[in-house]
This record gives sequence, structure tokens and C-alpha cells, in this order.
Amino acid sequence: MTKDGKDQPRKLPTDGGQHLPEFRSTKDLEHLHRYQIARSLATGFDVLDIACGEGSGTYTIAENAKSVIGLDISASAVDYAKLLYRDPRLIFHVGSATDIPMPDSSVDMVTSFATIEYMGEHDLMMQEFRRVLRPGGLLLISSPDQLERSDKFLNDSLLRDKVLPADDLVELVDHYFPNTCHYSQRLSTSSLIANEKSASFRVLAHSDIYNSVSKSRHHLILASDGELPELSNSFFEIPDVPLKHYSVEEAQVRVTDPNEKLLNATGKQERSSAPEDTLSKLKGTLAERDKIISQLIEHLLSTTSSANEVLQSKFWRKTSLNRRLSNSLRERRGRPKKIWPEKFETPEFVERILAGDTNVSLVLQDRRASAAQGVIPPFGRYGKGPDLPVVQYSQVQEGFIDYVPHDTLETVVKAIAFYLPQFHPFPEYEKSWGKRFTEWANVGKAHPLFAGHHQPHYPIHLGYYDLRFPEVIEEQARLARNYGLSGFAYYFYWSAGKPLMAKPLEAMRNNPNVDMPYCMIWANKNWTNRLDGLDQEIQIDKDHSLENSHEMFQYLEPFMKDPRYIRVNGKPLFIVCRAHPIPDFKKTVQMWRKQAKEMGLGGLYVVSAPTVGNGAPEELGLDAVIQFPPHAVDAKSVTKLVDNLEEGFEGDIYDYDDTVSKEVRKKPSAKKTFRTAMLSWDNTARLGLKASIFTDFSLTRYSQWLSANLENTAKNPDLTDDERIVFINAWNEWSEGTHLEPDHRYGYGYLDATRKVLANYESIAAPFLRPEIPETTEAKYAISAHVHYADTWRELKELIDELPTGVVDVYVTVTSLETALTVSKTMPEAHVELVDNRGRDVRPFLLTMQRIAHLNYRALCKVHGKKSVYRVDGDNIRKSTLSALINKSALKKFEADPTLGMLASHRSIHRHDKANMHHNRENVKKISRQIGVEYKDGQFIAGTMFWIAPAAIEPLLKLDINDFDVERGLADGTLAHAVERIFVSLVEASGFRLEPFRGR
Repeated sequence: MTKDGKDQPRKLPTDGGQHLPEFRSTKDLEHLHRYQIARSLATGFDVLDIACGEGSGTYTIAENAKSVIGLDISASAVDYAKLLYRDPRLIFHVGSATDIPMPDSSVDMVTSFATIEYMGEHDLMMQEFRRVLRPGGLLLISSPDQLERSDKFLNDSLLRDKVLPADDLVELVDHYFPNTCHYSQRLSTSSLIANEKSASFRVLAHSDIYNSVSKSRHHLILASDGELPELSNSFFEIPDVPLKHYSVEEAQVRVTDPNEKLLNATGKQERSSAPEDTLSKLKGTLAERDKIISQLIEHLLSTTSSANEVLQSKFWRKTSLNRRLSNSLRERRGRPKKIWPEKFETPEFVERILAGDTNVSLVLQDRRASAAQGVIPPFGRYGKGPDLPVVQYSQVQEGFIDYVPHDTLETVVKAIAFYLPQFHPFPEYEKSWGKRFTEWANVGKAHPLFAGHHQPHYPIHLGYYDLRFPEVIEEQARLARNYGLSGFAYYFYWSAGKPLMAKPLEAMRNNPNVDMPYCMIWANKNWTNRLDGLDQEIQIDKDHSLENSHEMFQYLEPFMKDPRYIRVNGKPLFIVCRAHPIPDFKKTVQMWRKQAKEMGLGGLYVVSAPTVGNGAPEELGLDAVIQFPPHAVDAKSVTKLVDNLEEGFEGDIYDYDDTVSKEVRKKPSAKKTFRTAMLSWDNTARLGLKASIFTDFSLTRYSQWLSANLENTAKNPDLTDDERIVFINAWNEWSEGTHLEPDHRYGYGYLDATRKVLANYESIAAPFLRPEIPETTEAKYAISAHVHYADTWRELKELIDELPTGVVDVYVTVTSLETALTVSKTMPEAHVELVDNRGRDVRPFLLTMQRIAHLNYRALCKVHGKKSVYRVDGDNIRKSTLSALINKSALKKFEADPTLGMLASHRSIHRHDKANMHHNRENVKKISRQIGVEYKDGQFIAGTMFWIAPAAIEPLLKLDINDFDVERGLADGTLAHAVERIFVSLVEASGFRLEPFRGR
């Protein structure tokens, strides 16, 4: 019967996944002791018990607590607990310690026993604990000792790696809670928990005397942002229960250890047996293994045959309509379509075994699962796309990132962050909102509006700072410099002949210790009281008369004369948010330029957002335009798809992932456009239920947006070196959820991602961003190599070096500055270009073709350092293909036959079929229409490595290289895969032919 007299639930499996009270061992005594400690602290509290398992400990806490919520990732454990423990104070829920399904500040105490050692995201756990705890709340957390317990008794190496040493555990908790107390625990006939700083605690062990718990097996930490309660040292025992010491657990470990099993099976006599006996036993073991493998293969072949019979049956054909209907429904719900097999194939290694190959490795990695570790979902939460294996493709880490000091980074393209100066009290705010009001008040009280909503945003580096203190702006500049930023663009406000929020900006101007270049953005829009979602009510109206604009510019004179002020082409950079509200903007700009010359500034470089219907930028007197996302972005609304949205929500929710995808492919509105990348945008703090929110933000997608902007800016021939600037929205727009400054969720991750991208554009990268291409060449042939994986360059170089000197020109595209430097150093004659990691090897090849089209090579050898990490045989495919292609005999074939358009390894040539075209057909048709070629099914070169006559694929030059989406790590179904499918069709349509090539 259950605790309330109901029938017993079905028993949980005895797999070690949870504590089961019907089983007694030494670790259970320790487990029960910790819960009794929690029970003693929980009187009158609302408690959250993390990883509650089957619920017995949670039930113990409920005896004293006001209420207890037990949370566990296992649905079966939660169902079991709900049936077994029924109490009005007790609730059980399914949930994760890194995404607790509870509102902020909802409990007085969190317990987390034997949980953190199973989690990789330690910081995310601690952030969630802080989020749900009320001010002054308690955290009671335990973890096994890494040396005394986990290294000795945990066979799972992955679990051992996650167990924190005691000092690291204490440091982790100290980082999030100002007050902590560390206790040690181990078994000594009865369990001991003690703190060496509290009352004297003496352990006598024969001739040894300890004043605290030595050789502790567990660590228990009590933490709070308030005063800690007194917790006495204690013993815990279960009366009348016989006790066996830890040696029982050691014996259990030995039983499960394969090496111990072998020793126990052979016995002491056989450990020292003759070598021939050992060899005989090994042969017997191998024979037994071969027998098992043969049986498994026989079973696999039989199952595959049976499955294929089902696919050919009338029954399966009759389900066709239902399957199409199912996919139609999935598509309407925003889910990926299911892929129905047409035929089941046995793995290639099975065929090799049956053929007698003795070099087959049977230790095959699950590439799909392992490669996907740490990779964000390819299409985000709301996007659509094929359900395919993914690979790691970004150095950017999601989750909380710690601070790291760096050397100053001087970059070819300057990254400037928008800066908001309103985080301090000033009269206009106080008039509307009360004495000493700042926007921090709204930032702090924001709350999540749906499941997974990142609110509120808590600042962690400078906290809720006041910009009136000079040390704050000095530290902001130092932090920005540390992560590679080149400047701040300060918003400033002007109305009725006077500046608003000006004190921090004036203090910055007068403080030489603020080591950061800057420029000014005139925020020339009406100022409303929409800080909390109220109806618009204009508080401060903007006067755009010539007189007011003249006076405003006069105020800016000392800023623009500051040596730190950013200049473009020798002129101060001045940004106007909106040109269209100014009645005669061109005349106003002419007036400012005249003022600038009179001030001795040498002119003025004026920039504004693109305008609709007001003519080209130069017609308005602008030198360039600037993007201000989220304004003017093509954002996809997902409001109707968001789960658990708070009732009464009237705002809009957009897909950040989809926005990035569109923005990196968007063509700029003017030749001179300052591109801007935006972090997460979410003005819930200001507008509440009327907020505009970009959900599904990730550091990976932000870094890709920034990277695309940097590449476009670095390579744009219409820009001078001074004009190579990108902007980031923003440094500190906390009330609108977009900030580079560190917060409790990502830590310094925003800045870390920014630095990682900017590092590719260090000053020494300049020769690789716009490489010099010769006007003429004596070589008839060229090699176009793309190197994403730096360690593959060596084998490429060795093969290229075997070709006769002067016969081929070498063009190498790379995705990192480090690789560019390596290639340039080891092969100085190569033309090396640094490119954005988009479009795999295809986009860089098209870029190279565009650059060298005037050189009229007879043929190019397109190769790359492809690893195909989602395939077990990826390295072998690459090496054998490269060895076959980079071969002087290929040149002779092109010399001998003018109709030869393509040479490819015979192993790489495949026919189009439903399987390899399933995810690519739509893109193939789209590309064919773009380049004006009729597509027909035929052959393609898997891996896109081959010799090709440029004349045979000239139509591909019509493709815009910026049409390629951000990298998503997909094994198939991208634009690059679609281009791969049409090379052969193009060759044949151009009157050339494909020839299989065996090479060496």
C-alpha cells in the first residue's frame, strides 16, 4: 500500500538510476542523512528538491516543510513518486535542473543531492537555482568527492569527468552565493557530517586523532545570499539495521570490472599459467567472438531482407496516402517531415567481412550522435528542414562563459557597439517615474512570458551600475577592448535647445582614462513613456528646425575635437537615427558640413538609416547608410507557435534563427552600407505583454551574423579602409534585451563569441581578405583548394609539391587566420584567401572562379580537406580521392582531348536517385532556373573533388555567393549539396564530357 493506503505502483528498475528505499547499502545511509539535514532546515519553507528520484527523500522534507516540489528528469520516477507519496504539501513534476519549469523567486530552499556530478552545465544549474530562490533563500547541495569516491568507484569515465574536485565545487557555489559553508561526509559505522570551523569534532582512530571528517566521501554545501542558519555536526543511524562497510561497494565494483571478472574467472593459479595456455585461451575467445559475429550478421541479413519485403508489399503501398497526410500535418505544425525508406541496405563493413577482409574495425562510432554534441538544432526551435546528421562547425560555445583576459586586438574591420547612456537618474525620467528612477527598475522586474523565455536579464560584471561614476565607464571601455571592440557609438538626445542624459557623456569626454574611440548617434525621435507597455504619450518632442539642428551640432563640437573621436576619411563620423523626420534633411546636412569646416574639423561624414522613397543616400547628402536591426529586418512571426504563452500577451514573437539566415543573404540597400548585427532583442522589460521578442537566440547564430558582416565589409571594393566598419546592437541596451555586457545566463559568452569572430580579422589578415590576383599567368592549370580543417593542409601540400614546378597556380581558401598563415608560410607562392564559413567548399570555389575567370585556365583541380565527420570512412575517402586527382597524368588528358570537361575519381561518380536527391531536388531546380540551364537526372561527383574546365561550368558564375545560408552542420540538403548535384549536368550541357579517372 502507498502512504495514503492506495495500491502500490509498479516498481522502478533496479538500475542505479534512483535511490530505492527497499535496498540498503552504505551510500543509502549517506543519502538518508542528507535528507534528514534538509528536513531540519526546511521548517515552514517552500522547498524545491532537484532530482527527487522515486520521492522518498522529498517525502522526508515534506514532514517539516510548508510545501515541497520534487523535480526529476525521469517521467517514470515522477509517476512512481506521485503514486507512492501522496500529501497535500507534496507535488512532483518532470523537469531538468538546467531549465527548471518554475517562475523566478518561487521557493525558499533548493536541495540538490547527487545531481551535479551527472550534469555538464554546472553554471547553468547554479543560475537556475539562483533564479527560483527567493531573496535570502537556502541552497543545500552535495556531490561525491572526486578522489575518495568517484575515481575509485565510478566505472563510467564520462561521469567521472563531470565530478568536481571539492575546491572547484566550493568555488562554483561561492561564485553565485555570497555566504556558504562547506561540510564533509563519510561513513564511520554511522554517517558523519561536520564543519571544522564550528564546535569541536574529534575522531579517534587507533593512534590517529582528527579534528574533522578525514577522507570524506561526499561534500555538502549550504549557501545563501542571506544569513546562514546554524547547522550542528551530526550522526545519523538506522536502528536495528546490520551495517556492512565500504568494502562491499568495492567488491561490487570489482564484479562489474571486466579486468577483475577475467581474474576472478581464471583464479590465482591461472594468473601465472604458461604462455601457451594463455595463447590457447585467447584463440578460444577469438573463435567464440567470430561465431557471435557470424550469428549477428546472419540475423542482420535476415532482418534486412524481411524489412525490404515489407517495403515491396501491397500493405506498405496502401499506407502511402496516410504517410503523405502525416507529413502534411507535421509541416503545418512546423515539424520536419519524416523520411520513409525505399530500401534497407546492409552496412559496407558487413560486405567486407563476408568477403574475408580481416582489416575491418568493429569499433564504430555513432557519428550522428557524437558529432551533434554541443551543436544547436540546425533550424532552431521553429524552423523547417530535413532531419539529418549534424557535425560540429563552430568554435563558439553556448551557455555560460567565464571571463578571460586577452591582448589588445587591432582589426582590419572595426567593430563598434551602440551604447545607451540612460542608466543613471536624471530629471526627465524622474518627472515621469519618480525620484531616482532608472531603467534598471524595469530590467529587474521583467519575468518570463513563455517556457524558455530568457527574462529577466541580470548583469553580472558591473551589476546594476550608475553611469555617473567614472569608474563604470572606464571599466566598460577596458572590458570592450579586452574582447576586441574598436569603439562605442554613443546615443545622445537633444530637445528644445538642450541635451538630455548628457552627464555620463560629458564625463566620458573629459576623462582621459576612458580608453575607447567613440562617435555620436543622434537619437532624433520622439520620446514617449512606453517604458512599461502603456499607451504612447509623447513626453519630449523633437524639434527638427534648422536653428535647433545648428545649436545641437554646436554642442557636439568639443566631442568631435576629442582625439578619441572616430574619423572616416579624415572627417568626424556622425550618425543620425532617422533622416525622414527632418523636413529638409539635405539642407540640414549642408549646414552641418559648413559648421564642421568652420570648426576646423575638416568636414563631416554623415550616416543615417536607409529611407524608403526618399531617394538614394547621396541625394540626401549622406556618405553612407547604416542598418539598425531589428528595424527593417524581414522577421518571421512565431507567436502562434510559442507554447505556454502568458495570457493577455498582445506583442509579437519572432524567430531569431530565421532572421539571421535572411540578414546574411540580404543585399545592402546602398553600395556603402554599414552593416549591423543584433544580439537577442526583447523589450519585455519596457513593454511587458506588448513586447516585441526575438526568441531562440543563440551565440552561434549571432557570431555567424557578425562574421558575414565582417566578410562583406572586408571584401567590399566600394569601401575605403576607413569605411571598413561594422556595428553591433548593442553594448548595454538591457531594457531591450540586447547587450554585449555579461549576464547571468551567458556570462561573458556574448563578448567571447564576438572576440572569436574578430580574431580572424586581425590586422595581419589584410593580405588574405583581398588577395592580389595576377593579371596574366603562364600556367594553363590551377588548383583550387579549400581548407577548413587545418590539419588536412599537410597532405594536400605534399601532393601539390609532387607536381612539376610552374605547371599549376595554386589558390587556397581558408576559414581561419591561423590556417591562412600556415598555408602562406609553407607555400609562399599560393594565393590565400580568408572566407566566411558558409557554403562548405562550394561557395569558396565559386568565389575563386570569379576572381580568376580572366586567366582562362584550361582546367582547375577542385579539392578540399574534407573530413565528412558524420561518416566512419570520411578520412579514407578524402585521402584516396586527393591522391588520385592531384596527379600530373590528369594534365596530359586535358592536353590530349579538347572535349574533356571533367575528370573525377571513378569511386566518386554516382547516379542521381531518389535517395541522394530527396533533400536537394528543389534547390537543384532553383539553381538551374537562376543560371538558365535545363536540369536532367544523370550523374554527380560525391564530395565535389574533380578536375574541371572553367568553360564547361561558366553559367555557375551567375550565382550570387551571398545566396548561401549560414552553416548549420547538415550532412545533406544545403545549397552547396545542390550545386554539387549539377556540375556534371553543366559540363554535358556545355558540350564537354566527363571521364572517370583512376589516377595513380
